[in-house]
Amino acid sequence: MDFGSREIRVLIGRQDSDGVIRIIGHGTAPGHGCVSQGVIQDRNAAQVALRKALSAAEKEARAHVRTLFCGINGKNVETFIREGNVKIDRELVERAHMAEARDIAERDILAPGKHIASSISAQEWYVDDLRVLDPIGICGQVLKTRVHFARLPAAIEDNLIACIESQGRELEDIIFLPLASALGVLTPEDMELGVAVIDLGRSTTGLAVFRDLRILGSQSFEWGGYHITRDVAAGLQVTFEEADELILEYGISDEFIHREFHEDPEDVAPEPEPEGPAPRHRDQKEPARIKLNTVVAGAPSIVERAELDMIIFERAKELLVKIRQHLHARGLAKNLVRGVVLTGGASAIKNYVALAEAIFQVPIRVGQPNSVEILPHEVQAPEFAASVGIVRHAFEYRAAARNGRVEARGVMRSHAKRLASFFKKYFF
Repeated sequence: MDFGSREIRVLIGRQDSDGVIRIIGHGTAPGHGCVSQGVIQDRNAAQVALRKALSAAEKEARAHVRTLFCGINGKNVETFIREGNVKIDRELVERAHMAEARDIAERDILAPGKHIASSISAQEWYVDDLRVLDPIGICGQVLKTRVHFARLPAAIEDNLIACIESQGRELEDIIFLPLASALGVLTPEDMELGVAVIDLGRSTTGLAVFRDLRILGSQSFEWGGYHITRDVAAGLQVTFEEADELILEYGISDEFIHREFHEDPEDVAPEPEPEGPAPRHRDQKEPARIKLNTVVAGAPSIVERAELDMIIFERAKELLVKIRQHLHARGLAKNLVRGVVLTGGASAIKNYVALAEAIFQVPIRVGQPNSVEILPHEVQAPEFAASVGIVRHAFEYRAAARNGRVEARGVMRSHAKRLASFFKKYFF
């Protein structure tokens, strides 16, 4: 489940015996007013939207799910990368060593009223400084882990759990949404050579940077495509709905991109000042104009296209420049050998790729969900990248919980407790 501020999306996946993951059901519901910045704003509205999306997904999949995996994002979510070292008893790594190493890694970020989350895909293990995929049973002296953590207010998860339990389901695990987007669109070559994923959401923008098959940094910014919408609505005095329509219809002006980044001012000779009004030539075009439908009383209903272009371009440029500054300030920009992958609903804005290429000066592409067998046509779009990544995370989590690499929660934890109670009652 992806609880977005524009749309709530639910995917149901099934993993075949050969490991192939298939999306067998999907459902969506409008998220306006339900969630903002990852925080539930209206609990009743969120429950109604979740019920609608979940019912549609289950109907299409012809299946019933008991637990949900969910992505989290927003300005209140902090991220950290920490290490933990443990001396190996009897020189053989056991599950207890892994748990202790994780506890040591997260020790300095624990805080009252905060919840710590970590994805199995963002954990690394080393035995005597040699990287291994699964350290259990490996011989060595010291076990080290390097883990990506997301820390969020406990109230965010508590309200999310309450919303899910209102539908008679359980929350099984959560994942930081930029990591989910990466799982949804990146290839192993991307993660090894070096790449950044920018998830352009409505109220938030997520960032995750990878190289050498490890995560180097992540961030959740408290702005997104809605900021462009607000600027257009304010500048042209129209409704948010019409502002969204204008942005998707006209996009980012390629003329503004060329003028800002590709035109050399020294090559442009200054035009002489005219002594009087310049005559209009027959082939000289009138400025393009746009008819507006929802302007407030007294505001012009016809504006020049250049006014809209300027508003969209300036705000879109500002948002990407902020990300570039963040990457350079943390020394991450040098790792983008495979460039930047854009995902999220706002990545559908026309010419966003061209603007990003001009700003980052690296290859840019829009990320389409991959690595799963996607059946519904609607899911094959960048706004479903995070949802597909959550499905991948879910199966990785389940496999890790079965072999003891992570501590299970939700139904799997309940099942483990029942087994423990059974053995304690009859054998101890």
